[in-house]
Amino acid sequence: MIKLSDLPIRWRLTILYGGILSLVLVVFSAGVYVYFQNSLQRSIDAKLRSMAEVISQSMTDARDPSIFQNVEQLLETRLGRKPKGKLIQITDSSGRVRAQSNDLEGESFNISITAFDRAKAGEIVYETVEKPGHPRLRVITLPIMDRTKTTSPSLVQVATLLDDFDETMERLLIILIIGALTSVGVTIGAGYYMAKKALKPVDKIRKTAVKISSRNLEEYIDIGPRKDELGKLADTFNAMISRLRDAFQRINQFSIDVSHELKTPLTILKGSTDVALRKERDSHEYRSLLTSHLEEIDRMSQIIDDLLLLSKADTGKMQLNIGDVDVRDLVLEVFMDMQILAEKKNVDLIVGDVEDVKLKGDELKLRRMLWNIVDNGIKYTQMGGKVEISSTLEDGYVRINVRDTGVGIADEDISYIFDRFYRADRARKRESGTGLGLSISKWIAEAHKGAIEVRSHASSGSLFSLKLPLSGGDA
Repeated sequence: MIKLSDLPIRWRLTILYGGILSLVLVVFSAGVYVYFQNSLQRSIDAKLRSMAEVISQSMTDARDPSIFQNVEQLLETRLGRKPKGKLIQITDSSGRVRAQSNDLEGESFNISITAFDRAKAGEIVYETVEKPGHPRLRVITLPIMDRTKTTSPSLVQVATLLDDFDETMERLLIILIIGALTSVGVTIGAGYYMAKKALKPVDKIRKTAVKISSRNLEEYIDIGPRKDELGKLADTFNAMISRLRDAFQRINQFSIDVSHELKTPLTILKGSTDVALRKERDSHEYRSLLTSHLEEIDRMSQIIDDLLLLSKADTGKMQLNIGDVDVRDLVLEVFMDMQILAEKKNVDLIVGDVEDVKLKGDELKLRRMLWNIVDNGIKYTQMGGKVEISSTLEDGYVRINVRDTGVGIADEDISYIFDRFYRADRARKRESGTGLGLSISKWIAEAHKGAIEVRSHASSGSLFSLKLPLSGGDA
């Protein structure tokens, strides 16, 4: 059995709209049918009552034998015309027919005992009489009250055939059914066409999505200048495809960079080992070789450790040991660590104005973040240059600024310097570490709900600004 949920959306929409319209038409048609039925019946009852009241008012003396004479002649005398389309009979209080119109031809129409008793009690009673093999009749029964009120009232009954009424209602029913079925059919056809046309862009989006793979991210969904929900959906898919394309490009570039970064020390290890094995060497040469090997192994280990840290950060598995961190102590500790490196490079490392405030954060990771930024400034500053560390307060945040007088960063490289393995100065690739320091620093800042900002121009130095939230008491 096919479920509604298994059908295409266009069919589900069509069935839904068709069902709703069918329900509305059924309710509307039923209301129209009942209204016209009641309206026609009230009209028939009003005509019957008018006729019956005329007869009743004309026969007010039950002791007058003439009231049971020819009824049609009496009415013609009283009304001035012969009644048409009406069946009339008069009964006495016992129910015996005393007079009737010629149309009945000796036959009488009987009403229920309950209606008879109610009429004898003075009520006006309406009934529909149905007898097998006979047409349906609408009958009114009302009493003929004797002026003397000494005897039980006789009853006058006026009936009319319901053939015209039934035929009219049957025609109305047929018209309503045909109209409803036609309306539903037209609506279903038009609804299916409109649903198919409206959902055509969705099918185009589906076909485009099927084509997308890691090797085919140049697809673009074009459904025209639509501003509705489908247009927004297409724009969302296009934006997603663009993000996927950028992500795959970064992954591919990342894989290439990792391979290259690890291949370089391995090549050095292999080359130096091959050279060493070509002839016998003394212990000093072997020691020098092993020292070189150890440096390259340390370099590979550092790359792998940094990659593991970033991998954990990407998956959200890196935990922060949050505590109070004194900004001045943090800056001074990094200054002491980097002082030796600055002296070797003949770079003047100084500490400017530093605010005495506290951060909420992981002290080890904050130290590594600042260490990476200062290390980057020293490596890209020429001999005789200067690197300065300072801090300022700003609306519940502290800015730790690292300014250098180095080679600077070109405008086209600014947006990429935090990418993994990216280096603006390609000529100094071997000198500049693993290429992951700024990426790690950016993650640490963002993990502390902060940010890293950089301002720089080629040959004019750089300013790295670490914006970090203060502890509640210092804000």
